[in-house]
Amino acid sequence: MAKKNSLATVPKNNQKLPSSEVLEQRRQLIVAEAVDASPRVMRVVVDMALGGDLEAAKLVLKVAGLDLSGGSRANVQNAIQINITAEEQAQLERDFPDV
Repeated sequence: MAKKNSLATVPKNNQKLPSSEVLEQRRQLIVAEAVDASPRVMRVVVDMALGGDLEAAKLVLKVAGLDLSGGSRANVQNAIQINITAEEQAQLERDFPDV
């Protein structure tokens, strides 16, 4: 049984909660912004790594799929999942036909 007046069910100041469609649209905007910013973010992280930042260097190598554990690993897998709509996928396919 859900608690009456729990934070999960009562909006602040009696405001109406956004619909799931609105929340999904907002999430898609955030995803698009993150994808757009990722090359610039990685450039900064690479520069930090080249400047001697060990944590940045570890992150760069991890993103590149390199094993830093000291053991040998024949099969390195780097799985990053980004959920996009069919329309977004079609746009990406138009923008990057040779990839």
